[in-house]
Amino acid sequence: MAKVVLSEPAFECLVKHLVEIEEGKNKLLDEFFPRPSKERDEFEILLENYIKQVDELIRKVKKSSKAGNKLPFVTIGSEVEIQNLSDKETHKYRIITPFRGSVKDGDISYLSPVGKSLLLRKVGDVIEVKAPGGIFHYKIKSIRLQCGFT
Repeated sequence: MAKVVLSEPAFECLVKHLVEIEEGKNKLLDEFFPRPSKERDEFEILLENYIKQVDELIRKVKKSSKAGNKLPFVTIGSEVEIQNLSDKETHKYRIITPFRGSVKDGDISYLSPVGKSLLLRKVGDVIEVKAPGGIFHYKIKSIRLQCGFT
């Protein structure tokens, strides 16, 4: 992973987020997957990989007062702009935790089909989302970190 340049507030936000995810991992698993199951095992692997990737990102960040908040991959708290490949419409979503008390228009949980498909993906990636309404294909156009998402 190449060096990523972030502002000090964005960096601090990312570090705080990583700590919260690490500390809340077991609660999350127990609440959403209370019994041993294939889904629980898959989600636990996803969370462990997520923690590893965010930790690696933090280690490679260079802080600068002139930097912004663009990330190399989708994290919880990212605002992601995606384009529907069938109708070319663009949508912006903010990936949030399922515990978030107040949800705004455009907020999606990382446990949702779209949220799971976006997590850890990069700009330019094409994702396939299997949802109750069918199978959809989207291209990731931009990723920006938004603080205050937990």
